[in-house]
Amino acid sequence: MNVDFGSLIQNSFKVVWRHKTLWIFGLFAGGVEGFNFDWLDKIDREPADMSIMHDLFDYMDWSYDLIPPKLAMLGGLVVWLAALALLFFICYLIAQPAIIDGVNRITRGGQYTFASSFSRGTDFFWRFFGITLIEIFVGIAAVVMIVILAIALTPLSLLLTIPAGLIFFFFAYHTFGLAEVAMVARDNQIGDAVAEGWGLVKNNLGNCFLMTLVLIGLGIAFAIVIFMAALILYLPINLLIYAMTGSLIGILILALFIGLPVAIVLGGYTGTFFNAMYVQFYFGLVEPQSVVEAVTPADPVA
Repeated sequence: MNVDFGSLIQNSFKVVWRHKTLWIFGLFAGGVEGFNFDWLDKIDREPADMSIMHDLFDYMDWSYDLIPPKLAMLGGLVVWLAALALLFFICYLIAQPAIIDGVNRITRGGQYTFASSFSRGTDFFWRFFGITLIEIFVGIAAVVMIVILAIALTPLSLLLTIPAGLIFFFFAYHTFGLAEVAMVARDNQIGDAVAEGWGLVKNNLGNCFLMTLVLIGLGIAFAIVIFMAALILYLPINLLIYAMTGSLIGILILALFIGLPVAIVLGGYTGTFFNAMYVQFYFGLVEPQSVVEAVTPADPVA
């Protein structure tokens, strides 16, 4: 069977636009890229590079009497970042099943509310914790194996390990991605969900390959659009601030008070879009006639 990728993309845009409360789930379910400020950094890099380097060298100038307070500052920063990472990980474990449930309800004729999908997300917290640990373990094991093979097979490593690694991650990505949808949509346990995901990948290699190309293509398109918009919006402002102050502080303040809200909105939008597309892809494989146009009322309050 062939998945209708045109309808899949079109419906995803409709889901994202009509149900903006999904953006909250999409922000965390989309991973850390929702808070990626590389696009802000690139547009002001040239005028600010020297200022950044001077600030770094000033900070690295550790005289003996400043070592204890700076170590304490770095320790506090590490603890703060660890706590923040833990918080986002917990939010992800709730948001991922929640957005799957929400898109499932919306695109298959159910009744979506933010509260019901959030409740569904909490119900699957521990199952997603378990499958996420498995994904991390598989990913680390694969990287270690590829490195070992690359060293052992030199100079043929690039010809063998890179294609093998890409093929492995192709199968792993779609197996676990489809398993996560199956776990929520069918209320499966982890083992049953992974088995179903693997079976779907084996039986639909062509569709999975096309989905990979679609995801890569749309990811590049989104990145280009965001970068161009940021370039037009932020570059003149950054140049003006740098010309007036000659300092990195003004640019950082701009990124914090303007860039952060924009990044949150974009992260929620893109995370929701790609998750909505993948949930519909799953149902396009298992129930080709079940994915309907999203015509449910936008964002019910209940």
